[in-house]
Amino acid sequence: MRTGKEYLESLRDGRKVYVGGEIIEDVTTHPKTRGYAQAIADYYDLHLDPKNQDIATFIDENGKRQSMHWFLPKSKEDTVRRRKYADFLFRHFKGGIFTRPPAGMNCVMFTQVDDPEPWAANSRFKKGHRDLSGNIRRQWEEVTSKDLAISPMFVDVQFDRGRVEALGETPMLTVVEERDDGVLVRGWKAIGTSVPFVNHLLIGNLWRPGQTAEQTIYALVPIATPGITVVARESRAVPDADPYDRPLATIGDELDAMVYFDDVLIPWSQIQHIGNPDHAKWYPQRQFDWVHLETQVRHCVHAELMVGLALLLTQSLGTSSSPVVQSQLAELIRFRETCTAFMLAAEETGFATPGGLFKPNNIYIDFGRAHYLEHQPAMVNMLVEFCGRGIVLQPNKREMDDPYIGPKLAEVLRGAEISAHDRIKIFRQISERFLTEWGTRHEMFEKFNGTPLYLINLLTLQRTEYHVDGPLTQLAREVLGFGDTAELGKRAQEAEKASHYANVRFQPEYARAQDVHEGYIGAGVDRERAPAA
Repeated sequence: MRTGKEYLESLRDGRKVYVGGEIIEDVTTHPKTRGYAQAIADYYDLHLDPKNQDIATFIDENGKRQSMHWFLPKSKEDTVRRRKYADFLFRHFKGGIFTRPPAGMNCVMFTQVDDPEPWAANSRFKKGHRDLSGNIRRQWEEVTSKDLAISPMFVDVQFDRGRVEALGETPMLTVVEERDDGVLVRGWKAIGTSVPFVNHLLIGNLWRPGQTAEQTIYALVPIATPGITVVARESRAVPDADPYDRPLATIGDELDAMVYFDDVLIPWSQIQHIGNPDHAKWYPQRQFDWVHLETQVRHCVHAELMVGLALLLTQSLGTSSSPVVQSQLAELIRFRETCTAFMLAAEETGFATPGGLFKPNNIYIDFGRAHYLEHQPAMVNMLVEFCGRGIVLQPNKREMDDPYIGPKLAEVLRGAEISAHDRIKIFRQISERFLTEWGTRHEMFEKFNGTPLYLINLLTLQRTEYHVDGPLTQLAREVLGFGDTAELGKRAQEAEKASHYANVRFQPEYARAQDVHEGYIGAGVDRERAPAA
């Protein structure tokens, strides 16, 4: 495990980074970037603190102590252990203000490591076969032994979705030449989180109709590779403010970013898969299932924080005994408990993957994410309503410390059993998280993290046996007295095959096996390891 100091030093590698139009020479020292770089350095040191050893580290198969962000769960108990680790991290960083620490990004590679053979076996080449076997295992050894930070970049540029062929015309990342030493790529990957602060980019595809063979590539690429340019959005960090006034923005900003590849050479040893759009259909969501498991833990922490803020706030205002307020508080508590219930259900109905990992039930992960996204805005509005005028007017630290006006403010703004200083802290926390530009970015990230709400719902139907001729209609057919439904099922399958997003029943067995739910309504594939191709 590396130290925070070693992590910071690894960022001084000559990378080319723009932030808000300015080239950043050193992301560890520039005001726009130093806060988050230091936060991740603290993250690494957190794992080295002896008091955190049990929850933040594990002993690997070689007897080496490793950070839990590399821990591959192979049982339900392992999954619970990893959940408690994620919960620990999100609580440490002020209730999950950082959405993608290394633990939330390294896990994107779990699916490759779990079942690496199909990635190489299903690659397609223009100039003769290349042996990619073993690449994923070697890459996993590299990132774990060096304790690197990686960021997934799967999203491609927006295009005219009214034409299938339009995707092939976009300047998205494309293989322009196959060479003996690797492939030359050019173009954009559209978005990644914390990109200026990682060591390697894990590039891939979120498959879309019209994707070409040249646009299909998965690889692990060092960010300092010549020809790579990171273009990050403007930083929302406020590094020089008083933490009392800006309790979150003073810490830093994750900086979502685009990346341009200007005839970048990617050696064959760094490539996981190339040239097969059909292969690219089956894997991306399964990769991000592991990310969304971390997301689900963060959502539970967020929900608990909102409940806690609401209870403290209404107590300080003296409104907690109002029947209306108590009813609203109950809604917030129910929101938190429901998010937690989905998380626990995902663990309880988990299943074995092809490579022997224990994967929480992705259906309950997606249902839980959908529940959070559907209800969280109403919970935030309720929290803001509790604040009343206090959310609008909050004296700053300088005013509170002023020898003349400070004592007068302290008298007029004190609450029931709480000082004005502490009550304003509650208002400022709520304001920073939900009403500032810094907080709005955070909320927007949650809405589009990996997949937006409509796509979460769509994927539910694509990846389970929720079909007109499937087990979910069996009871209804029996009650109705329907006989043979073979014709109905045939028509349904023909319609599904015609869809751009073909249903799980028509997916390769090696991909479908990653969605096995033993004892669940979606069961339909034996949980034993499926063929590699």
